Amino acid sequence: MLYLGTSGFSFEDWIGKVYPENIKPSQMLRYYWAVWKFNAVELNFTYYTLPTTRSIVSMLRKTPMNFYFVVKLPGKITHEAWKNGEIDECVSNFLKAIQPMRDEGRLKMLLAQFPYSFKFSRKNVEYIDKVREYFKDMDLAVEYRHRSWLREEVFEFMRERDITYVTVDEPSIGELFPYYPYHTTTKAYYRFHGRNKRWFEAEGGERYDYLYNEEELKKFAEDVKKSIKEVDEVFVFFNNCHRGSAVINALDFSKILKEG
Repeated sequence: MLYLGTSGFSFEDWIGKVYPENIKPSQMLRYYWAVWKFNAVELNFTYYTLPTTRSIVSMLRKTPMNFYFVVKLPGKITHEAWKNGEIDECVSNFLKAIQPMRDEGRLKMLLAQFPYSFKFSRKNVEYIDKVREYFKDMDLAVEYRHRSWLREEVFEFMRERDITYVTVDEPSIGELFPYYPYHTTTKAYYRFHGRNKRWFEAEGGERYDYLYNEEELKKFAEDVKKSIKEVDEVFVFFNNCHRGSAVINALDFSKILKEG
C-alpha cells in the first residue's frame, strides 16, 4: 500500500499557485484529497504547537475513512528535551489530542524528526529509546538530519525497537544526512525536502524552495517501486512546500509511478 501526499496542506503561498485564488483555509483539506486525490497527509503544524482534540476531529470530519494521517511529534520532544527537561506532560497532552485519530484507525504513524545538532552518541540513542517507550504501542518513524547516524548499529537498534527509518532527500552540503534508501521495519518512509543549496542561510519556508525535475523524480520512483515490493506499506511525502512545489512534485510523482 502506498500513501502519498505532502508535508502539510495549509499554506498561504499555495493560494493562487496550486490552490484556487478564492479558497478559504477551511476548504483546503477537502480540496487536498478530493481534487488532488492524495490519500494521506503529514501534519507538521504539530511540531510547533500542540494540536487540540477539536482540530483533530475537524480534520477527520473533512476527510473520508480511507484517508490517513502521519503526525509529527512536538518540537519540545525532538528539539529541546534531549538537552534538558521532561516530556511527560507534553506527551500526555499530545496523546490526548490525537486519540480520536487513533480511535478511527486513521493515524498511520508518528514522525520524530531530530535536528542537525542531534548527533550520534550513546546518550542520544538512549533518548530515542526513551521516546520509543512513551509511544510503544504506536508506529514510530525517525528522521535524522546529521549524517553521523548513518551506521549499521543505528539500523540494528531501529530494527530491534521496531522504529521505521526515514529516507530523506536534502541538499548534499555540510554534514546533512544523505539520501540512503533503507528499511528497518515492514514500512518504508520517504521525505523529499528539496535541494536548496542555501539550506543553512535560508529563513523559514525558503529553506524548502526547490522544485524537483523529472529526472530526479524518476530516480526516486525506482527506489519507491522497489520498496513497494519489499515492505507492507510505503509512505512518500514531499516537504518542499515553498509556493506549492510539494504539490506539483507529488502530483507528477504519482503519474510517474502509474506510468511505470
